[in-house]
Amino acid sequence: MKPGPATHWLERYTDGVMRHPIWLLGAIALVMLALGSQLRHLQIDTDLEHFIDESKPARQAYNAVKETYGRNDVIVVGVAAQDVLSDTSLTELADLHRRIEQSVPWVRRVNSLINAPYQEGTEDGLLVDDLIPMPVGTLDRDVIERRIAATPMLEGLVINAARNFTTLVVEPYTYDFDPTAVTDDATAFDDAFGGDFTAGPQAENNDPTGEGERFLPIEKTHELIRALETELAATEGLETVAAGMPVVNQQLEATMKSEMQTFISLTVALIIVVLVAFFRRVSAVVMPLSAVLLAIIASFATLSLAGQKVQMPLILVPSFLLAITVGDAVHVLSHFFKAYNDGVDRYQAMRQAIRLTALPIFLTSLTTAVGLATLASGDLIPIANLGLLAALGVMLAFVLTVLMIPALMAIWPLSAPRPVQHRDRALGLLRFFADLSWRRGAWLACAWLLAVMVALALAVQLRFSFDPLNWMPADLPIRTATDTIDDQLSGTINMEVIIDTGAQNGIKNPELLQRLDAELTALKAGSPGGVRIGHINSLLDIIKGTHQALNDGDVDFYRIPSNANLLAEELVLFENSGADELGRLVNSDYSQMKVTLIMPWADILQYQDFIEVTEAQLGSALGDWADVHVAGLLPLLSDTLDEVVTTTAWSYGLAAVAITLMMMALLRSVGLGVVAMLPNLAPIIVVMGLMQTFGIPLDLFTMLVATVAIGITVDNTVHFAHHFRTALAKNPDARAAVETAFDNAGRALMTTAIVLTAGFYVFLFSDVASIFNFGFLSGTAFLLAVLSNFTLTPVLLRWYAPLLTRETAQ
Repeated sequence: MKPGPATHWLERYTDGVMRHPIWLLGAIALVMLALGSQLRHLQIDTDLEHFIDESKPARQAYNAVKETYGRNDVIVVGVAAQDVLSDTSLTELADLHRRIEQSVPWVRRVNSLINAPYQEGTEDGLLVDDLIPMPVGTLDRDVIERRIAATPMLEGLVINAARNFTTLVVEPYTYDFDPTAVTDDATAFDDAFGGDFTAGPQAENNDPTGEGERFLPIEKTHELIRALETELAATEGLETVAAGMPVVNQQLEATMKSEMQTFISLTVALIIVVLVAFFRRVSAVVMPLSAVLLAIIASFATLSLAGQKVQMPLILVPSFLLAITVGDAVHVLSHFFKAYNDGVDRYQAMRQAIRLTALPIFLTSLTTAVGLATLASGDLIPIANLGLLAALGVMLAFVLTVLMIPALMAIWPLSAPRPVQHRDRALGLLRFFADLSWRRGAWLACAWLLAVMVALALAVQLRFSFDPLNWMPADLPIRTATDTIDDQLSGTINMEVIIDTGAQNGIKNPELLQRLDAELTALKAGSPGGVRIGHINSLLDIIKGTHQALNDGDVDFYRIPSNANLLAEELVLFENSGADELGRLVNSDYSQMKVTLIMPWADILQYQDFIEVTEAQLGSALGDWADVHVAGLLPLLSDTLDEVVTTTAWSYGLAAVAITLMMMALLRSVGLGVVAMLPNLAPIIVVMGLMQTFGIPLDLFTMLVATVAIGITVDNTVHFAHHFRTALAKNPDARAAVETAFDNAGRALMTTAIVLTAGFYVFLFSDVASIFNFGFLSGTAFLLAVLSNFTLTPVLLRWYAPLLTRETAQ
């Protein structure tokens, strides 16, 4: 066959690179140094609320609630003692409470038994006091027990029935601010003595930096947690654990850093072992890794330049880019050393390698990038960033591979050509598969068809999961702390319900409040959506406690007063003494109030039915007076993840269709493009069937398997189909074309399959269940993919050969 224009261009390109290697490598080094300088600005972000873009309505509604009532993502410190109410334990608790308030930065407020509001009627009206007045010991134990009994909201929320476990709730500031800023004296006086209870959450900062309101950054929250851990470690006589979403975010960051460093090291080590085993040359190790590592640096530098941060799933990117993109270099080097060992000089060998591989590896890089880029269609920011970042990395790796390998090979001190006896075993294995696919083609096709049908029946039963605690090792303190607090008290996760009347003083409606109280009681007793509500905190507790206190503490008066004027008077009495408490429960004009439902931690998607039932039941009951909507991080993530399930299925289909269309165009045949996709879809479907078999859910990591695999496994088929079509054009003998495809592409496919499998099986060393599952499923997909390409692809190409011959002849 006469060489075409593309062949001549590739040869001229190779010559140009190899004639000026120093200049080219120098230019690449300068560009990489410039890009690498941006890595120092790259930050890790584990805040789950940042998974959703601020322009989304759900995120805006979430921020609006935070601006009105303050943060709901608090730190819960569990405190265990033999007797929490003993003078010794209370003294230690009071000291810890004081040290946290005074020594831990960015703490807006600490709530505990010590400062829990206690109400008592007096001759002059209402006394709102701390539950445990200072100094500890002022009240004897019986009095404290009576005070707790008169404040029902404390039982199960702040202290357990056995009196051996209590909590401190640490609330960080909502907004960032400059702690060195000078406070205006008039403002300070108003804050200290003013009568507006909403000077709490709504005006905690008033933006002293002058840069516009922005929420406290996660870095300062982490600083708070580190200082808090220091104070907890210094506490004697009490056993403490810390939980809550801020602690989850902090320990996620530590997990991300540890896992990323471990996996990069292991992946590099495994790839080196595989490359040495297959090529037995230093050059075959240094050149591929140089190109791929530079591509990874350039990709993350681009992420930094775009103002994005490294979020949880992106810890996988360096390791799987190493495994994915090293295959480009393997194909080039396989052809280069085959020719070089046959006695061809290095320049001619490199021309031949680039001529034979440049187009196929460009096509495979493009299909992989397209498959990964389909992830950008979702609403979750880290998944979209992962798709774009990985796609960019794949294409950069291709560019750097075809630039650097010829340049490095021009100056590398190569040893003499080596005999190839060590490849006889691999060649024999390839010949075996070529013969098997020819003699037993129908049986092989039927076996794959049966496996796919069974796997499909299993795959449709897959469920989705979103549990950030499962993104961390099982022995991490946050997991133990969460379980402990959930077991002892109400729970560590919360959801807020906003009751909005739209009218000033609309909340001061006894009928509305009584109906709300009844509905909340029913919800707590009924476990809506299968979720147990551990505790409910709202303005209702304040109102009922005040009414009881003003009626000599009679428990029969722990209820909402029916008279609107009496209700308003009692609220004024409480406001005069407990303004800060009201500021976190109701807005300034009493048109809106917040109800907080506290529950044990669970997979976030388990709360979906609960959220729907709660909103519908309260909305129906209060529809004559107010609008009801849920808020907080829990419904924010749940609502978004509901779309993720649909988006995931869409991205799978989009990737399959996009790659099929590309293969049709690249292989210059509609039929061949469809035929070439079948051996790539089969392994992925089988792996999804294995997920159901082993009880592995679709989560933030495993949902990536199908999209990643479909973009990568198609690479082998493109190489195989490319060589098959070229051979068939020269000689219309399908069997000979199959054997030629095995000879030209088989070794490289086997090498890349081992590299990919080993590279992804590295994740089996993870202590994080989700990452372990991702590694197991991805590695297995690549093993099945190469098996499919050696057994099913030849059969399908053989059956399609007559049509392909006619298409080529036209």
